[in-house]
Amino acid sequence: MVVLLATPALAADEIHWTMIGPTAVSFDWRGSGQTLRYGLTTSYGSTATGQAPSITPVSSAGPFREAKLTGLQAGKTYHYSLDGGPDHTFQPLPAPGASFTVFAEGDIGSSAYPSMAGVQALIASGRPTFVLGLGDYSYSIDQGVAAIDQHFNDVMVWSQNAAYMPIWGNHDWTDSTEDLREYKGRFDLPNAQASPGSPAVSCCGEDWYWFDAGNVRFIAYPEPYTGAWPAWKTSTTTLMDEAQANPAIRFIVTFGHRAAYSSGSHAGLATIRSILDTLGVHHSKYVLNLNGHSHDYERTTPRFGVTHITVGIGGATLEEASGACIWAGGCPAPAWSVLRLYHHGALQLAFGPTSIQGQLFCGPNSAHDDMTCTSGQLLDLFTITGQGVTAAPPPAAVPIGLAMEAIRPNPAASSFTLEYSLVDGGEVRLELLDVAGRVARQIALAPAGPGRNQALVSAPRDLGPGIYWLRLTQSGRSVRRSVVLLP
Repeated sequence: MVVLLATPALAADEIHWTMIGPTAVSFDWRGSGQTLRYGLTTSYGSTATGQAPSITPVSSAGPFREAKLTGLQAGKTYHYSLDGGPDHTFQPLPAPGASFTVFAEGDIGSSAYPSMAGVQALIASGRPTFVLGLGDYSYSIDQGVAAIDQHFNDVMVWSQNAAYMPIWGNHDWTDSTEDLREYKGRFDLPNAQASPGSPAVSCCGEDWYWFDAGNVRFIAYPEPYTGAWPAWKTSTTTLMDEAQANPAIRFIVTFGHRAAYSSGSHAGLATIRSILDTLGVHHSKYVLNLNGHSHDYERTTPRFGVTHITVGIGGATLEEASGACIWAGGCPAPAWSVLRLYHHGALQLAFGPTSIQGQLFCGPNSAHDDMTCTSGQLLDLFTITGQGVTAAPPPAAVPIGLAMEAIRPNPAASSFTLEYSLVDGGEVRLELLDVAGRVARQIALAPAGPGRNQALVSAPRDLGPGIYWLRLTQSGRSVRRSVVLLP
């Protein structure tokens, strides 16, 4: 994928926005244009003017702009046009009780890494409400300072329509070329907090933050500056106590860069592990922790009620150990490790009123993979309904040979060709699901035998355009693949 950099003096680029409240968002971009038009329709009707941010990024001359939009209607989707550019949409934080979709990714880099753009395209196809960034965004120490600007242009495939909610990683401040002004100057974070021990390159507060979306309280955690994690534990205990007592909050989710549990290249750290374990013991709504740092994917059994997932597969080079066992934490996997793999991909989390459904989708192939899969193929599936309640058929539970290899064309208008493989000649069911996972249509397939098959599928004309899932089921097992239907 080739990303063309807009010329800052002529057009806006590096466009992204954050949700800062149920009625407010903040936009950040680079470019001389200062006018952002927005409204509930494409007629817009309101205008905001971009100003210089309070913290100035230094990766390029800019100019950098920030515009805070307040007084929005809760739960509404807005249209906007920046600097006379095309129409896109945004929304403030999801209202209590609302369902929404999130992608999480860490250790991302820029499109200088061959797999990065493909992962971002996979995220874009899922049309998330927001994306949780788990740290390590550009790796400018390897790719040069220009990679910072490149990263924010690369993620525009989704960041113009989905909120970007980041937390910082070690490569964002410990590298000799990095300065956290590069990132803190590009985001306006909700309920931003400063940490003790924050070094000079960290600058300006905004070391962690928290927000409520739907019936979920999200709490980021900072880097391990001296004294930062004990101070975070004190503040977070109060935040979790409040969420525990609030009937409108069903789940608590934490996210940060460093891992509490990991058998990858970076082992879990005892300090944050002890803190998160303790918080899990005392807060039954705390069910999920997301992190990066190790360049792999790994999901744990609930540890003191909390499922931990390492999602360091956003695009930067995967990091295996040398020798017969490529996992630094040893082989076989620790008893708490349910699934671990080396392959780029995208983790989608669907938050509903009573559950969190997670799906890991296969991304681009690389020379560092320990498995093979087709882009978009489902690699992990789990559902969290409370502490200790998680159902997860691992990939091994899907019979070898059951697959959807390709959908052509995709996006599709009147029809598309589905290439798929079956295990045997048993009954097969093909369903079209909406983004919430509800069956929108049953699709008849002609009888077929084991191995590779092909079918011409007519796109239902009464469902409307959008992203749907095809679910192929045989012998009690299922595989999914996304398809975009055009008007």
